[in-house]
Amino acid sequence: MKRKTPGGIWALRIVTIAIALIVVIVIGTVAYSAYEDYTVVRSELAGGSNQATALISPQGSGETVSLNINFSNKGFYTLDVSVSCAYPSSNVVCQPAEVSVAPGQQGELRFKMTVVDLSLYQGSSDKAINGTVSVSLQPLVTLKVGTDFSSAVSGGGE
Repeated sequence: MKRKTPGGIWALRIVTIAIALIVVIVIGTVAYSAYEDYTVVRSELAGGSNQATALISPQGSGETVSLNINFSNKGFYTLDVSVSCAYPSSNVVCQPAEVSVAPGQQGELRFKMTVVDLSLYQGSSDKAINGTVSVSLQPLVTLKVGTDFSSAVSGGGE
């Protein structure tokens, strides 16, 4: 004799399957967006196209480093990118850059850092200009990376 399953159990099974399907779709779209956006941002930072420019301008005993990057968001979620100095000082002045790019759109990031006195960094490998690069797929994933900007200035990090 076959037992009949109550209707509430069937409804619960359907809800469970629907939730599992939604989770799989969200994880898949986040992974795809992360891969596409990582590929674009990485290629731009590595100079893979003519969309990124870096300019070093001498300023007395120091210099200014300007970084301009144009990139597109090929993913499904809004892409937020920011670059800043972790510990600005009287010798290192940063103009932090932040851009938010909607899916399918293009954005431009403009970062400027001025080192007032380069002699503090010349011939020294133990002095660093700490910075932070943050990339996030809103509202789900954020990646923050600490980096040393002293290699971007003349004589820095030698």
